[in-house]
Amino acid sequence: MKSNSIRTIIILAVFALIGIITNHFFWINKEIKIQDNLLKIEQKNIQIEKSQFNNQVTLSLVNVRDELLSLNNEASGLYLEPVKQINLNYFVVSFYDTLNPDLLKNLLIEQFKEYNINEVFEYGIYDCFTDSIIFDRYVDLSSNSKHINMSGTELKKWDHDGHYFGVYFPERKDTSISSKENVSKSFYISSIVIVFITLIFAYAIVVILKQKRLSEVKTDFINNMTHELKTPISTIGLSSQVLLNKDIAKDPERIHRYAQIIKAENNRLENQVERVLQLAKLDKGEITLKKENFNLKELIIDSVEVFRISAAQNDGTIATSFDLKNNNILADKVHLTNIIHNLLDNANKYSPENPAIEVKTYTSNSGITVSISDNGKGMSKEQQKLIFDKFYRIPTGSVHDVKGFGLGLYYVKKIIKQHGGKIAVESELNKGSKFTFWLPV
Repeated sequence: MKSNSIRTIIILAVFALIGIITNHFFWINKEIKIQDNLLKIEQKNIQIEKSQFNNQVTLSLVNVRDELLSLNNEASGLYLEPVKQINLNYFVVSFYDTLNPDLLKNLLIEQFKEYNINEVFEYGIYDCFTDSIIFDRYVDLSSNSKHINMSGTELKKWDHDGHYFGVYFPERKDTSISSKENVSKSFYISSIVIVFITLIFAYAIVVILKQKRLSEVKTDFINNMTHELKTPISTIGLSSQVLLNKDIAKDPERIHRYAQIIKAENNRLENQVERVLQLAKLDKGEITLKKENFNLKELIIDSVEVFRISAAQNDGTIATSFDLKNNNILADKVHLTNIIHNLLDNANKYSPENPAIEVKTYTSNSGITVSISDNGKGMSKEQQKLIFDKFYRIPTGSVHDVKGFGLGLYYVKKIIKQHGGKIAVESELNKGSKFTFWLPV
């Protein structure tokens, strides 16, 4: 898939996701407003119902008090505050005389039924002489039964001079509604769905970009491999054509020279194919290290001499510095040689003008550290994260000035890891790079 197509798909998907989220919050906001309005209406209805209940109870109790006064031949005007509501479900009635509990109960039941008050209640009679509730009964209007303090609630005393009786409604609770409790469950469900979709979308984008990068890396590898294989094949083909010429039989030296060219290019092809096959074995874990004791300093000196001539051709230098307590190391000599060669080759290739390469060794953290630095092209932070990936090569566009398959550093990291070591890179664009690896002793 082309980069423009992927970019278009991502942009459209982002806009679609933003639209879904915006629409979600728009409807949620609208729903919250509706819920708030419904809550206000419901709360108003509750307040009306409370007020209506309180009025009905007050009227009932006033009538009960008037009935009691008439039975005692007393005038109701003596009581300026006949009924007082102590709290939501507790009412008291002042009465300056003793009361008959059964008579009070019957009058309460009669008045409550008249005003359609069907809730269970308790009634108690206060005696000012003993300063206590002397009578406390629970009444269920549905069964017309009474029990002693069935609700377990002790009726509170009222700060009042004289006798009074109180009525308590134990099942009447505060029915105020919280707005949080009225928020629809769909809000939470839809929010979870939105988050889930967002996570899937983010994961899909990451996978698409990763696949795109892998595709680019593989395409680059195929192009590099084609280029690397095409050159020796072309050279072998041209040399073969020359050897097929009848006149060349008269020039044995020329035949020998072209035969050497064919052999060299054939070896080059064989080495390139072998590198790819070795990496395949490394991925499958089929490569077994053959560790042996050898002198690391001598190995590095020999490797440096191989590249010193190539660096000198570009007016460059390779310097070495050794600070090891013990130059001997237990490792796979062949693979470690390949690691040093790979790093020196990269330092030389990516420092096209006057390369200044420096190789240092020193002892650290119960192991040996080797660093190879150059003054070449360097790398960006993003490139440094990718250079150890298989097939990855720093993009050079259509210019193929640096040969390779993008397998060298991948191989280096794999082998160092198999030795139980670590490798790191420090680099800055146009200022060079420094590769440092550590191996346990």
